[in-house]
Amino acid sequence: MSTHHRPSSRRAPHLRAAAAAVLAALALVLPAATTAHAAASDDLTWSLAPKDGKHGDGRANFAYAVEPGQRVRDVLVVTNRSAAPLELAVYGTDALTTASGHLDLLPAGQEPADLGAWLTLDAGSDDGTVAIDPGASVEVPFTLRVPDDATPGDHAGGVVTSLRQRVGDGALSVDRRLALRVHARVDGALAPGLAVSDVAVVVHPALNPVGATSATVTYTLTNTGNARVVPTETVRLTGPGASARAGGLPQEELLPGAVVRRTVEVGGVRPTFRVAADVRADGLVVGVGGGGATTATADATAWAVPWSLLAVVVLVAAAAVAWPLRRSRRGRPRFAEGVLDPAT
Repeated sequence: MSTHHRPSSRRAPHLRAAAAAVLAALALVLPAATTAHAAASDDLTWSLAPKDGKHGDGRANFAYAVEPGQRVRDVLVVTNRSAAPLELAVYGTDALTTASGHLDLLPAGQEPADLGAWLTLDAGSDDGTVAIDPGASVEVPFTLRVPDDATPGDHAGGVVTSLRQRVGDGALSVDRRLALRVHARVDGALAPGLAVSDVAVVVHPALNPVGATSATVTYTLTNTGNARVVPTETVRLTGPGASARAGGLPQEELLPGAVVRRTVEVGGVRPTFRVAADVRADGLVVGVGGGGATTATADATAWAVPWSLLAVVVLVAAAAVAWPLRRSRRGRPRFAEGVLDPAT
């Protein structure tokens, strides 16, 4: 079923300050607390935390406001919470937003090209590993070197600890990773932006001739700016004499350049031959210093034929035609065999 859409975008100067504060606090947190924990087989567990110091105390992760060419030094604290010694690889990598809208890190072995490449970790060994006794903690210093030609805006990565283990007969290797996020906002013009595109609508058939049904709306949301954004997305379906709405809750943050595909189910839709889907995304900038908001919209239309209602109408019309014909046939005189017609 064909649809068409018309994307547009515009900047929203401000959102409510209370919502901004809450979302900014949430967006800076990768783990649920200031310490991240990982569990491995054989009860091998460890945790990560930023070291308290000049960059702050009780931090959930690493976040900096930097300038091109600047160097930032910080420390990662790794604690062995198991009863056996641990040997962990430590390195930096890039962060990304998956196609489903979740934050993740590059797969192990894939070379970083952005902030992960700016990180140099001093594990104290030639092979980039740290050895930690049971119950002990080690400090891993690292340096963030911002390139002279770094582009303004938000860059995201992570400091990763990795435990590789052989399982079963040793033919399979398992890589257990635990990371803390690293965010750097490079000084310069901050230009948040969102775009909504490829909107499509499918209205599902209604079983109840006079009842409502549901519709599936899909669309692509792209962070076109250079800032981290937490989007709040709303989908509204309208038609002759009816409307329905879904969404309105903040989603996970989108990193610059992120492209995600959304699928939204909208209930309470009344098939009225033609419906219009309006998609709106309000993005709140999060990160060091905030940075405003941005808005994008797009729409599409689709057929919403009330097939069950039409079927009832056809049946009623057919019955209305058939009933008089049947009565007229019943009203004709009949004569028994061998009896003359009185008119002859």
